[in-house]
Amino acid sequence: MTGILDKLRTNRERACYDVAFLVLITIALINGIKTTAGVTWPYDLDQFRDIGMAQAILDHRYGTDHLYLGETIWYNPLVSVIIAAISSATRIAPPVVVTQAGAYLNLFAPFAFYILVTYFFDRSIALVAVTAFLFVPIGDAPSWAAATYSPWIFSQNLAQGFFYLTLMAYSKAIDSNRWQCCFIVGVLLGVTFLTHTAPAVILGIIILVGLIMSSARRSERPFPVALATKMLFLLVILAVSFAFSLPFTFSILFHYHLRIVNPVPGNWIYGPLAIDKLPNFLRGYLSWFGALAALGLVVLIGTRSVRPGKIVLLTWLLICAAALAVNELQQITSPQLHLMFVPAHHFLFYLRAIENILFAVGVVWVCRFLSRRLTSLFGTKSETYGHFRWTTEAGFVALAVIVFLALVYPKYRTRFDFTNARSQAVSFAERKAYLDAYRWILSNTKPIDVFLPLSRDFDLSIVGPADRKVVATSQPEFSNPYVDWKSRFNTASQIVDKLTSSPPDALSTLAANGVSYIITVPIDQFDHAPFAFLSNEFAEDDVVIYKVRTESVR
Repeated sequence: MTGILDKLRTNRERACYDVAFLVLITIALINGIKTTAGVTWPYDLDQFRDIGMAQAILDHRYGTDHLYLGETIWYNPLVSVIIAAISSATRIAPPVVVTQAGAYLNLFAPFAFYILVTYFFDRSIALVAVTAFLFVPIGDAPSWAAATYSPWIFSQNLAQGFFYLTLMAYSKAIDSNRWQCCFIVGVLLGVTFLTHTAPAVILGIIILVGLIMSSARRSERPFPVALATKMLFLLVILAVSFAFSLPFTFSILFHYHLRIVNPVPGNWIYGPLAIDKLPNFLRGYLSWFGALAALGLVVLIGTRSVRPGKIVLLTWLLICAAALAVNELQQITSPQLHLMFVPAHHFLFYLRAIENILFAVGVVWVCRFLSRRLTSLFGTKSETYGHFRWTTEAGFVALAVIVFLALVYPKYRTRFDFTNARSQAVSFAERKAYLDAYRWILSNTKPIDVFLPLSRDFDLSIVGPADRKVVATSQPEFSNPYVDWKSRFNTASQIVDKLTSSPPDALSTLAANGVSYIITVPIDQFDHAPFAFLSNEFAEDDVVIYKVRTESVR
């Protein structure tokens, strides 16, 4: 009977934490839905790229570069596949799906985060960790620079959910030593890589380190034998993950051979990580949140248990810290040297995630310390000691969560994602000429048509989302890293020079480079006789599209 009562009490205790978690998730979801309500276009060029990649899938051209004719994909495709699938199933345009689906799809991350922390620790720490995850003060940082919940979908926002689940599956695999578990880890690792590169790399290192450490702990067998077994596990994981990542790796491995000729995307620096902002970045950790996270790190290190979770978390922390250090070192020694395969802010993103876990460990340690002291002070009888201690501990945890929310919620509501991001999205949706040009391109041109953008961001904001091609992007940061951007930009510049100085020669140059359309701002230059080979096909406010009549070439 006592066992049954204890089990019921334990289930009730778990349910309390789970219900509290669902309440917090609901609060975040409501904020997310309100943020994107009535908005039909996203705000960021990363999202415009996902729209273009989704459109390529809808055009039955999966695997092609949505900006360069004859090139293949270079960016992780899973988000665009999901967007295309939702769009195809609901008949909702990809821009609307990108804008509206994020509030729901991004719930995957906090659920996976809660499950992971519960597996490594318990529900009390998981509740505090997810509270920090959802509401932590991140200042003006967008969601793609800090692990949190956001209504805006980006690859790294969605990838983190797979990252957390893979860590849990891997930890279970080490505990069980079953080959079936390795297969599951491999599948999740492959799916993570299809979503984003940085978490897959972090996972790969964590898995390698964890398997080596696990081999060293196996005292019943010689270390070489244990290590060989674990390396077989690693090979299975990598083989399965490679098979599942082939929809992406076929391009970067077998077509481009990982040869980066445009290092600008990987070397892009998020403002707060610039070397001149390093003092401000470090000072950001001198806060009450940082102090409690530091306490959590001390508690974690001092834990006698050698559970895989401890190795996972410490390895995770060291990888992110090392990557950020490399980023700073590169800026000091040789800014043009290509050391980062992805921008460093992706590692800052996952550093923020583990900070939330360490913060929770620190907070719950304090709560448990106070609970023990209070229990001892009142001299509770032995038969009620456990229940009274749990009640006081849960009370302190609940109080800590409430106090935390009271401190951070006002700033949480004014986050960039909920304020400026929405304003920017609304402003873009009000650019009627842009949206009408995008729709005209979808209806009147073919996916293989090449555009020559002559000004502004027409390539990334209008042409790219429609899955039409350009001679060169206006920003190398958004250009295929395996394609020489400089040569393409020089080609585009030569065409422009021809249009300016010698229109008859321009026609042959346009034809030689396969240019079908020119998109520009309204100007009178192309409305005169020397440019008879250009026909005005679309004109609205500040956007004009000319068709190149290549049949005029003699």
